[in-house]
Amino acid sequence: MTESPVGSFGAAPEAAEVSPEVRGLLVRLRDGAFEAPTPDGAIHLLDRVAREMTSLLGRYDRETLVAWRQLGQFRNESGDAAGAVHLLGQVSVDMSQALGASDRETLHAQADLAFAIGNAGNGHDAALRLRHLVPVLRTEFGAQHPLVLTAQVQQAVNTGRTGDVLTAVGELMQLVPVIEQAVGDEGITLAEARAELGRMVPQWRRVVGGGPLPPVMAVAMVHRLIVWDFGSDKEADAYLTELERATGRKGLAARLAAVPDGMTAPHATAMVLG
Repeated sequence: MTESPVGSFGAAPEAAEVSPEVRGLLVRLRDGAFEAPTPDGAIHLLDRVAREMTSLLGRYDRETLVAWRQLGQFRNESGDAAGAVHLLGQVSVDMSQALGASDRETLHAQADLAFAIGNAGNGHDAALRLRHLVPVLRTEFGAQHPLVLTAQVQQAVNTGRTGDVLTAVGELMQLVPVIEQAVGDEGITLAEARAELGRMVPQWRRVVGGGPLPPVMAVAMVHRLIVWDFGSDKEADAYLTELERATGRKGLAARLAAVPDGMTAPHATAMVLG
């Protein structure tokens, strides 16, 4: 697990004077992690750059703190939620101290920390944090900013993790059209919202006792199937059976197989269920 900005090696040394060229190079290397071919490659690069920035620019330099935050974000997204919680918790404290509690990067770190806490298994804490944080993010970034929309999706997801599936699904049902209008049908934020809603549909149907499938849910379910958001063929087959049961349609596997690459989820849903 990557150490925090302080870590077991103690506090970072005082920053020396660094030329603008060196600072610019470090920032470009940090930002280049987003172009890395694999998550592991991005994590490796960010870890090295963050440590170098800590040494050359100082622990509390804005660019250094951003590098550590991004490393925490990548760790969470790659499955190391516990490591991300440890790192982002320290980064959030350092950013609050160095940049201020209301700085955009501090708020971003707090959001990333809440996401990681939820992925690490504490949905209650994550949902509570996001319930307080989302209004602040909305005021600072604007209602249609991707971070704000993602935070709202994660608030719903973590509400579902606490067992309140009805509230979680209701929130996602309202969010998906909002996100679609804000970012368009190709945005990753919309894809994530649809996938999260789709994952909750079977449990929601068990709670409400079945019934008609709302169009937003149908699109979410088809989306999961066409992007193959499953851990095994068995899981996917069970999910397809759930879609057939919910819609009263049979033989959907062949229709799904005929969906062209790149077709949007709404168009694919019309093709599969039409």
